[in-house]
Amino acid sequence: MKKVYAESGLKRIGGAKGGGGGGSGGGESPDNLHSIARAKVLDIISEGPIVGLVRGMQSVFLDGTPIQNSDGSVNFQNYSVDVRTGTLDQEFMPGFPAVERESAVGVPLTSDAPWVRQVQNTQLSAVRVRFGVPALQKSDPATGVFGYRVEYAIDLSVDGGSYAQVLSSAFDGKTTSLYERSHRIELPRATTGWLVRVRRITPNAHSSLIADTVNIEAITEVIDRKLRYPMTALVGMTFDARSFSQVPVRSYHIRGLIVRVPSNYDPETRTYSGAWNGTFKPAWTNNPAWIFYDLLLNDRYGLGKTVDASMIDKWGLYEIARYCDVMVSDGRGGVEPRFTCNCVIQSAADAYKVLQDIASVFRGISYWGPGAVVASADMPSDPVYVYTAANVIDGAFRYVGSERKTRYTVALVSYNDPSNQYKQAVEYVPDDDGIARYGVIKTQVTAFGCTSQAQAHRLGRWLLLTSRYESGTVSFKVGMDGVLVGPGQVIAIADPRKAGRRIGGRIRAAAGNVVTLDKAPTVAPGDRFTAILPTGVAQYRAVKSVNGDVLTLADRFDADPVPGAVWMLENAEVAAQLYRVVSVQEGDDDGRIEYTITATMHEPGKYAAIDDGAQIQQRPVTVVPPSVQAPPANVGITTYSAVDQGISKTTMVIAWDAANNAVTYLPEWRKDNGEWVSVPRTGGLQVEVPGIYQGRYVARVRAQNVMNVTSLPATSVETQLKGKTSLPPAVVSLKAAGVVYGINLDWAFPGDGTAGDTQRTELWYSRTPNRADAIKLSDYAFPQASTSMQGLAVGQVFYFWARLVDTTGNIGPWFPANGSGVQGQPSTNQSEYEKYFAGQISHSALGEDLKKPIDAIPGIQQGVTDNATAIAKEVKDRTDAITKEAKDRADAVAEEARQRGAAVASEQQARQSADSSLGQRIDTVTASVGDAAAAVKREEAARIDADGALGKRVDTVVVKVGEATTSIQSEVQARQDGDGALGKRIDAVSVAVGENKADIITEQQVRQKADSALASRIDSVSAQINVPMAGDSGQAAGSTQVMAGVYSEQSARAEADMALGQRLDTVSAQMQVGQASLRADIRTESKARVDAISAQAEQITTIRAQANESAAAVQTVAQSYADLNGRVSASYQIKTQITSDGRTYIAGIGIGINNDSGIVESQVLVSAQRFAVVDPNNGGSSIVPFVVQGGQVFLRQALIGAGWITNAMIGSYIQSDNYVAGKQGWRLDKSGWFEINASNGSGNRLVLDGSSVRVYDGNGVLRVRMGMW
Repeated sequence: MKKVYAESGLKRIGGAKGGGGGGSGGGESPDNLHSIARAKVLDIISEGPIVGLVRGMQSVFLDGTPIQNSDGSVNFQNYSVDVRTGTLDQEFMPGFPAVERESAVGVPLTSDAPWVRQVQNTQLSAVRVRFGVPALQKSDPATGVFGYRVEYAIDLSVDGGSYAQVLSSAFDGKTTSLYERSHRIELPRATTGWLVRVRRITPNAHSSLIADTVNIEAITEVIDRKLRYPMTALVGMTFDARSFSQVPVRSYHIRGLIVRVPSNYDPETRTYSGAWNGTFKPAWTNNPAWIFYDLLLNDRYGLGKTVDASMIDKWGLYEIARYCDVMVSDGRGGVEPRFTCNCVIQSAADAYKVLQDIASVFRGISYWGPGAVVASADMPSDPVYVYTAANVIDGAFRYVGSERKTRYTVALVSYNDPSNQYKQAVEYVPDDDGIARYGVIKTQVTAFGCTSQAQAHRLGRWLLLTSRYESGTVSFKVGMDGVLVGPGQVIAIADPRKAGRRIGGRIRAAAGNVVTLDKAPTVAPGDRFTAILPTGVAQYRAVKSVNGDVLTLADRFDADPVPGAVWMLENAEVAAQLYRVVSVQEGDDDGRIEYTITATMHEPGKYAAIDDGAQIQQRPVTVVPPSVQAPPANVGITTYSAVDQGISKTTMVIAWDAANNAVTYLPEWRKDNGEWVSVPRTGGLQVEVPGIYQGRYVARVRAQNVMNVTSLPATSVETQLKGKTSLPPAVVSLKAAGVVYGINLDWAFPGDGTAGDTQRTELWYSRTPNRADAIKLSDYAFPQASTSMQGLAVGQVFYFWARLVDTTGNIGPWFPANGSGVQGQPSTNQSEYEKYFAGQISHSALGEDLKKPIDAIPGIQQGVTDNATAIAKEVKDRTDAITKEAKDRADAVAEEARQRGAAVASEQQARQSADSSLGQRIDTVTASVGDAAAAVKREEAARIDADGALGKRVDTVVVKVGEATTSIQSEVQARQDGDGALGKRIDAVSVAVGENKADIITEQQVRQKADSALASRIDSVSAQINVPMAGDSGQAAGSTQVMAGVYSEQSARAEADMALGQRLDTVSAQMQVGQASLRADIRTESKARVDAISAQAEQITTIRAQANESAAAVQTVAQSYADLNGRVSASYQIKTQITSDGRTYIAGIGIGINNDSGIVESQVLVSAQRFAVVDPNNGGSSIVPFVVQGGQVFLRQALIGAGWITNAMIGSYIQSDNYVAGKQGWRLDKSGWFEINASNGSGNRLVLDGSSVRVYDGNGVLRVRMGMW
């Protein structure tokens, strides 16, 4: 319950500022409207009674800061705090005489429309309206800035009646900051409610010189009551705006509810004195068991109106509570209770869920048992009952394992961190063994009521160990034995099929410490014998002796088991399985008494592992392999020494005794508590490890049988051995040889055998000769003695070092020892790179493409080329077929017109049968005179039968005069059958005069089948002229035949795992003149294809001109490819080609990038006899700065940053860029003259010519001359 309101005019806060500069206007009057907002907050912090604040004002936090520090100093002023702990008769809290609820409004009050609010709660005593004025002032350029007045009034309407004015007031003065004021309006009695109206009387100025905005900030509903709030813990606070700009966030550190705890319990020390008599006392505690008990019995916020104390197993809760109070490590060197619960339940929820949340704190469950609420915790417990094949229906146990995804290996546990204002934090808990086996499988959980990092960590450990070790469930059916257990209890299961032997049955007779079994299994003195007593309790005794089926026990039972009672036997070889009951379900099949018990695995060793990190030793629950193989015995270590090539070497011998049924052994050894080193599997009883070093050695051996079942390891005693004490030798040489873009490294081992126990060679490299900067290149197993570094930049220098490591991990000295390293760099021989590039380019797909003729489309385009040729032929064949069919049909219609003359005819046919229907109609209109004829014909047909449906229409319009024929035809067809659907349309326009003809043909077709769809379109425009006697080689030689055409085919196909779109456009012109043949073509092929694993797109454009055998062509090829295997490629090529005198010449440019070799490689290739760069902008003349021709490169000028030159031939001279003759720099010319000027500014210089050496001083005086002159 939080109430906040503000009051005005409580205290004036004044201020002052420095003087400003002068001005021509008047002055500004000071602000005279001031307000201080004061807030009152009443926080309900808990049901009562509670203990209260833990450390007084140090436990009250405002915006996360305590009011009082530990040294007594305070962090805030102008506040007050009052606390009520929630007793039944607590006093009224002064300063809070009413119950108030404020609602924000935040709207401006204007003179144009009043503000009205309906109030419906008839229990209200008053309402408070809070105004806010952001600024109030009037500016006059002549006189200055002064105050202003805004008048307003408040009216009230009762039960819908007329308004009556209850308040008239005004804001009169000046303020430049927010000024707030509130008015309390008393509310008379009402039946339905009130209307509160606020009017602004002073009109809004709407002027930039007047600030007169008034806002309705909030309205507060008030009920005048001095309430004590019994059984409610409260904190009342007041503060004003002098310390707080807004209402701060409050938080409190309290000790909460006082609950019932056992009378012998001290909650401060968490100790229990003596035996408990079952009575309680009130006290504060954070033990989750007694919080659980309080929620059950409290009649205000718990289940006290439904559950009484007789319905609760308080004795079971007592055991759980004591388990919770056990002190365990807190992970920081101290101790803390195993479980505590510090929580706030601040909303109503389902009772079962709340109780289960509390029970989860002590890793438990709660359920309604036989007339009582029962709580059970996952804590150490002995089995309460035994189930064997003898008391389970059909002896059937059904096992189910958990899924791998529930074998959690990492837990993220959320808890409230007290060191960070109890904000939520996450504790990361790993299970290293589980991660090694299953990988990282995360689970996230919120630790309810947890404020301890160690407790959150233990919860995570419990989750991980439970999911790994308790990974299976069992279910079985029993008779009356099902009523003796309940959920949460631990039971023992003696399943002979799982154990591999009979370990349970029924008792024939029992007297004292002598028990007669139905049939005794293999029993030995000292075995653990368990029997069910007449009380239903399982009790165990040690076996003293055995005589057939009669066992003599070391002690007698508390009561003699009755005949037919269940027994169970355990020993060191096999023990019963432990399970924790999850549910007991009663069945009613055929009126029989039958219960189904479901239980989950129980590992008692996990509790010590959770609290103390102890190792879990799992119980041997079966003698079926893999536990049946016995380990070897008497594992021992010895040594012997031998001289090899003058060097004494020590060999360790690991020996053991044979194990029954073992066929192979797995030896391991370690030195000085290091890592275990495996020795190859052996069928013998010893292995040797040569070349050992001095140290402490331990060996262990596991036996393995024919079923690959492995025993536990048998370990030797730790033994001090004297072995090799020297380090491995150094390599005798390390060489680095440069190759193309790489360095080959070779090293050599000593020839005296001292490196015989080498395990690996370490190579290190650095960019500097300082070994401290080196990093490891790699490890190379002995006796490998070479490697290479590839992909290096030309001129990159590296330094290398090598050292040897022996089989026991000893590291030898560096080579070279002086630390400067062996220098290596990639080859700088130009001829090697020339061969390399030639091979790389000639064997690359792009290089191959540039060398191929234009007609051959490279790479993945090859299929497109073949397909394009086929498509072009298909287009031509289909066009010819359509043209021929149109011509034949036109001729037939024209012939019919000649025979009929002028006529109009119509033929109709209809036929109907049981499974088919046919409708057909033919309309003909003809006219003819002599050899001139005209006709219009339409044929329509519709047919339906058992196989499908067909609709077809053919329209023909033809005119023929002599040898001249003009026709227009259209054919439309639609077909549907069991295989799919087909739609087709053909339009043809044709003119023919003798052998000269012109055609326009369009064919469109769509087809769909069960798993594919196809759409295609073919367009053809052609014209042909055949001059009479064209092509005659005799008298008509020189006659001409001319043809021109434009063809286009488009198709789109989609199938279950493929989609294809393609287009072929061809423009062709041809002329035959006598014996000369001329032809020109433009062809563009476009294709996009996607299948199950790849996508590719390509476009090829070819322009070709041919005259007899001479031809010229230009081709561009663009292609891209990507597939799901990660292969991608893209290329673009431009090629030109001519054919002359039977030879083909090609020039082209190729740009490509791909990752076919596993790495991304891009290249730009030019195929030409001459490649040049031309600069045309040079005053009208062109400059050629770069030319490649005849295998040579010509450079006009070049600026080279770094270069490696094998041979350099200087045509005239070479000089430094600062050369001045006789002054500075140097110059060498081809005559042999070499001049070197001093760089220190002295003017001295050295001159060499073909016969002498001369030295001049700064004054040009010859000082030294040597040679011949």
